Amino acid sequence: MGSPVKTYQSEMHHNLGFYATWLPGEAINVGDVGVLKGGRFRCLSSLRELGIRAVTAQTGTLVDVQYTSTRGTSISTSAGVNAVVGSGQITIDFSDAGAFLFHAMQMRPTRLENRAEVSDDILHAYEIRKWEKEWLLIEAVHIAKSTTVVISEDSKARLVLSAEAKGPIASLPLADPNASFSVVSTQGRLFHTIGARELRPLYSCLRLDDPLLGRPTVLAVRGPNQGPGVVLSRPTIDELIDS
Repeated sequence: MGSPVKTYQSEMHHNLGFYATWLPGEAINVGDVGVLKGGRFRCLSSLRELGIRAVTAQTGTLVDVQYTSTRGTSISTSAGVNAVVGSGQITIDFSDAGAFLFHAMQMRPTRLENRAEVSDDILHAYEIRKWEKEWLLIEAVHIAKSTTVVISEDSKARLVLSAEAKGPIASLPLADPNASFSVVSTQGRLFHTIGARELRPLYSCLRLDDPLLGRPTVLAVRGPNQGPGVVLSRPTIDELIDS
């Protein structure tokens, strides 16, 4: 995985608190079990395959998320910022390798609900050698109705899109599911997915936290009166991008 993608994943995690799925179109599900490799989650099994019951539910409301890298990204339109038109061109210029744009529309998380029960079952599976301590569990995925991700792999790159929409092009989210986007031209090396439907661009995961002394424990999930111990912890962003 090249450094531009590392920049994308690191900045997305630090600002949104979740891992950015790579590639954005990867099919990741709550309850998947696997490892990190090359900055990607590699599914090896699932709670269902391991005989562990998982209860999942959608939580929260639908949200729209727009985020661009802290530097090196600018957006302009052929219609101008004050024009009220239904069609035009959108130009995205990048001046840094790793500069990116992320837009997701109507996104909602699906989460694991019975974490305490699953923690007990994972500990049991570990003790009977059916769970490896390096395995990760996907605990939440964010599913978006429409997603646009553009990442520059060069220090200078450009993407030009044509768009048709009901409102002003200048204020148009670049993942608007009701707009018609098409690529007019590109310059430099770019990764882009434009207006892709039903992607899972963000996720979070957990792992069994194995202490240096003694066996892993789920006591911390059960409650503070059960004593110290560790259950499932979240890997760091460095572990993802350096995997």
